[in-house]
Amino acid sequence: MIQWFQDAIKDSWVFKGFMILMVASFGIWGIGDVITPGVDPNVAIQGGRFEVSATELQRQYALQIDRLRESLGAESADDASMKKMVLDNTVQDLKQTAITNMAALELGIIVTPERVRDNIMAQSAFHDETGKFSALRFAEVLNQNQLTEQMFTKLVEDDLRQRLFLGPVGDNAAAPTALIDSLFSYRSETRVADTLLVPAQAMVVADKPTDEQLKKTYDENVGTFTSPEYRTISLAILARANLVTPESIDDEAVRKFYDENITSYRTPETRKISQLIFEMKEQAEAARALMAPGDDLAKIAAKAKIKAPIDLGERALTDPVIVSFGDAVKLPVGEVSQPVSTDLGWHLVLSSSILPERTTPFEELRLQIRKSMADDKSNDALYGASEKLEDEIAAGTPLEDAAKNSGGIYVSIPSIDRRGVNAGGMMEMNIGLGTLKQSTVLKVAFETPVGTESKLLDFEDGFYVLKIDAATPPTPKPIETVRTEVEKLWLNTQKILAAKGVAEKIAADLAPSASLTSVADKDKRLSYAKLGPLTRFGESLTRDYVVDSKRVGPEMLTKLFSAKVSDNFVTSVQGGYVIARVKDIIPPAKTEGDMAKSYTDLAQSTRNAIAQDLVRQFSTALFDRYPVQINAKVISDIGGVAQ
Repeated sequence: MIQWFQDAIKDSWVFKGFMILMVASFGIWGIGDVITPGVDPNVAIQGGRFEVSATELQRQYALQIDRLRESLGAESADDASMKKMVLDNTVQDLKQTAITNMAALELGIIVTPERVRDNIMAQSAFHDETGKFSALRFAEVLNQNQLTEQMFTKLVEDDLRQRLFLGPVGDNAAAPTALIDSLFSYRSETRVADTLLVPAQAMVVADKPTDEQLKKTYDENVGTFTSPEYRTISLAILARANLVTPESIDDEAVRKFYDENITSYRTPETRKISQLIFEMKEQAEAARALMAPGDDLAKIAAKAKIKAPIDLGERALTDPVIVSFGDAVKLPVGEVSQPVSTDLGWHLVLSSSILPERTTPFEELRLQIRKSMADDKSNDALYGASEKLEDEIAAGTPLEDAAKNSGGIYVSIPSIDRRGVNAGGMMEMNIGLGTLKQSTVLKVAFETPVGTESKLLDFEDGFYVLKIDAATPPTPKPIETVRTEVEKLWLNTQKILAAKGVAEKIAADLAPSASLTSVADKDKRLSYAKLGPLTRFGESLTRDYVVDSKRVGPEMLTKLFSAKVSDNFVTSVQGGYVIARVKDIIPPAKTEGDMAKSYTDLAQSTRNAIAQDLVRQFSTALFDRYPVQINAKVISDIGGVAQ
């Protein structure tokens, strides 16, 4: 991410989606691409002089989907509603970028190519182990993120322009001290209470439940004693790996493929190249004149007192960067070139090593080629098999026969619930699915009407059709079969009620001067502990106090922060009840220790929130002044309709 985003407006709603990770390279710096970007006729968003191509929209959309897959998993990221939301957000972000750029240009805000270059060279994402810019690292990251030089430099230029335009809107935002103090007091006030825990499990219930009591408990909690819906599922699965296997490709075909594509297995000669860059030829000549026999570029740079050489890494002679140096890169290893001119200045170039051309032997590639050929054939086979399967199903062929006739496999899954568990509590979803995920099958299975087949659905390795053969609706279990569980529930309920009764009686009899520790001493079912200091969110603000979770809950915190000092109250907690007496209310000290830092952080976050709100309102106002056209067809083709 561009550093300015991190430091100035890293949480701004306006800027979310403007940029992806700033990763790419200029080779050695192709400033020509910054000045004369290409034009894509397939425009998705058009606004004045700014447009977003369908390719760029597709790339950014795909990038966001990939990030979702990494964070939420493939199933969530591939959900249709999630994809539409991501596409809508991507369109809105790019639309905002176009609008901001139009407004900035109207004010005469220009970003020069030199500023773009300097910004990128300063980014740590592109630095090597020595902390210096690495063209090789830059190129690698560019490739990893599917960015061209032109695309990346445009992103950087847009970012810098937006900084200059939108930054001042929020730079002078201020948060009133009264607001910060109120927020700080609310968040950081702590309270201390003496507490008595009345655990339900310590209560003794002597009575046995009657049949009527059990029936009432059963009826009031019938959902607890209801079997889930069960469905019997069958699947026809077409998997690439089953349609064409590597073993089905003979050695003769593999060898023929290798011979026909021999050039793709040939690695051209590469040279490890480094360079020194100068603004003028005279500077390059003066530096080279300092060279002694055996000196490399590092020694020349040291003598000339200039920046260390730039390592361009291993490069083929056909590499555009190398071509720009002409014959200078063809000199013997270790020989420093004469000054050579490019669009970026004057260079001294040196090759420190040469890796000769090499052709990978057939035996090293045999298995790889065989698998690749099988994969290619399986794609064609998969298409034909999927058409065959759909035709078979349309003709009324039973799913098992349709699967076999199409070259697929048939899987039958007995009665299971939404978790993939049968009535006996055993998993039934771990057989025969291959790479088809259990969660995907279960989701489709419980969305498909009983007695029908799903449409042809795709997964990572192919296609499948699912049929719901039968279903058993959720059914309450007979009380006779769950009597033991009902008795346990009744008993637990009675213990909780007993704990409540004990707590309320103690609280009613508790004199203002009575000590809670003395009460605990008289009744061994109770336990005393001091609670706090803790915040209204149930947190401790000091390292030496750990909150007792058995004595804290939502109701407890609400009552604790509503009461006054010396007030007694009774509250439910997990597993029982608590009797509490407020002992102390501690206002936060905003100038002491960790609290001082918390206050400073809150003040900064509040100021940032106000700044972001100002930027958001300002940006929203730009929508009316700078209209933008959205190509609905392009967006629909990509994967949904964005409004």
